[in-house]
Amino acid sequence: MPLDQSLISNLQSPNLLPLTPSQPAEWLPARVVLMCEPGIETLFAILQTGAANFLFPFSLAQGREEHRAYRRALESHGVRVIDYREALAQAERSRLTQWAREAVTLEYDAALTDDERDESARQLDAALAALDAGSLVDVILLRPAIRVARSAAGLDPTTRFEAQFTLTPPSPYYTRDPLITTREGVVITRLKLDKRAAENDIAAYVLESLGIMPLYRVQPPGTLEGGDFIPCGDFVLQGQGLLTDEAGVCQCLEHRVYGYVEVAVVEDPRMDMDEMHLDTYFAMLDRDLAMCVESRLSGDEEPAVKVYAPQGTPDDYTYVLTRTTLFSRYLREKGIHVIPFSKAEQLDFAANGLLVAPRRLIGVTRAGEPFAQRLRAAGVEVQTVAFDALSGGYGGPHCSTQVLLRG
Repeated sequence: MPLDQSLISNLQSPNLLPLTPSQPAEWLPARVVLMCEPGIETLFAILQTGAANFLFPFSLAQGREEHRAYRRALESHGVRVIDYREALAQAERSRLTQWAREAVTLEYDAALTDDERDESARQLDAALAALDAGSLVDVILLRPAIRVARSAAGLDPTTRFEAQFTLTPPSPYYTRDPLITTREGVVITRLKLDKRAAENDIAAYVLESLGIMPLYRVQPPGTLEGGDFIPCGDFVLQGQGLLTDEAGVCQCLEHRVYGYVEVAVVEDPRMDMDEMHLDTYFAMLDRDLAMCVESRLSGDEEPAVKVYAPQGTPDDYTYVLTRTTLFSRYLREKGIHVIPFSKAEQLDFAANGLLVAPRRLIGVTRAGEPFAQRLRAAGVEVQTVAFDALSGGYGGPHCSTQVLLRG
């Protein structure tokens, strides 16, 4: 997709860069967010949804239009949106070329000589040197493997080789999961599914392009995903379950990425993909208001919460487990009123809207007007956007947005 050069110029504005990320609370006004409009890389996920963790196939053109409409909605609230492609394309040329080269795998037929292999590699390097920035970004996202063999029908140097291309692209339009943004800064997570692993690298490139130094990068064997993290002022909710494991959470506690705040680890007893992350069944709406699928507020599906408190000074502390309680009880202790919604509404991504300010939510139309009206009755300003195509990728607006700056 061609890049709008004016957007890149805006990206380099002194009003935006360098950027110091911070997200103390989910309900604070959103200032700067990362998004990634689905492009050619998403087409391949659509062609084989069962290999891509997608719910159903959809029109890529419709998905792009929905994504653009959502972006316009965010911008109408004064939110600065940075698209992955825009950020990557304004990186230093040497780094962009290096990332593209790292994304390409050259595989050689056994019959090729060393000289022929060297020639093939030189051709790739020459191509990357000649490509424009937008095309280099496409290479990074498409991640091609090129198998090179000698052509039996070769007539001259331009027909010397045969090349077969295998693409294994991620579909990174769910920018929530490869990162978490705390009050202290940004952490590069570690996605559990191998098919999504490249998204962490791409997110790291985006941060470097923006001049952002991450606080930490989660290491094997730990896993941690952005949809499991919700900052709440003087405490944070950190989900742990199907896709975020104990080792990933422990690394974040050890490296103090959350800051000098209480950390409530919400342990998912259900462990199913339809509620894979905390943000698929729970959302904050303000410091004293939240919403949650009703089945998570009592019974066998209610999470236990392990509460960790910082011990020491803000400059030198460790986290200590102080108690274990139930999710609904913990929310009551924090003075949070919870609006319940049904499992049917949860499946239509009711929980997965994005707060742009206290009690100002951009949600999905498919969650239904009765759901929106219940929120409005509680004093929440609800704006809905169509996500009928995009939700085929298994998420909503919250999943599609990484907030870098609130407040």
